[in-house]
Amino acid sequence: MSTIAVIGLLALSGCAGSSNDDTDQSTSEAEASQTQSPVQTEESETSETEQTESPAESSSDSETSKNPKKSKLTLSTDSDEVTIEPTDVYCSGSPGNIDHIIGKTYDELPLVKAEKTKFVMVKTGHGRPYKANGPNGIDYGDKSVSFDETKVGTAVLNGTMACTEWED
Repeated sequence: MSTIAVIGLLALSGCAGSSNDDTDQSTSEAEASQTQSPVQTEESETSETEQTESPAESSSDSETSKNPKKSKLTLSTDSDEVTIEPTDVYCSGSPGNIDHIIGKTYDELPLVKAEKTKFVMVKTGHGRPYKANGPNGIDYGDKSVSFDETKVGTAVLNGTMACTEWED
């Protein structure tokens, strides 16, 4: 048994020695990471700032190219005035020769649709849509359509919609 006891003692002393080495090693690693930590933080702050600036610049550039002229319309009824600011304006035809234009707000109502001087419709989501066949006061530009006192049923439409996407 004395041989077994000696072997057990040697094994325990070997484990104890290695755990002390591990503790010393992990302590020195922690100290090293604390020393390097401020440098890494400064670098990460710089890269975060650069990342934050880049998407903001690119999104404003894409908005400008997507919708160079902001679309804003006003629909006046006997009892109310509704402002419509379409976010997506789909045009068919070609610049300078728009056949159809449809303006939606985040792909939902309100919706404004015009087909040359043949037809105009405005859906607000409240009641029936306002419609007119052969309306006056519509001007088709190169990349936009303007409404000037355009009578749409019992309502009057004013403002401009600029094309954001072309179809056809």
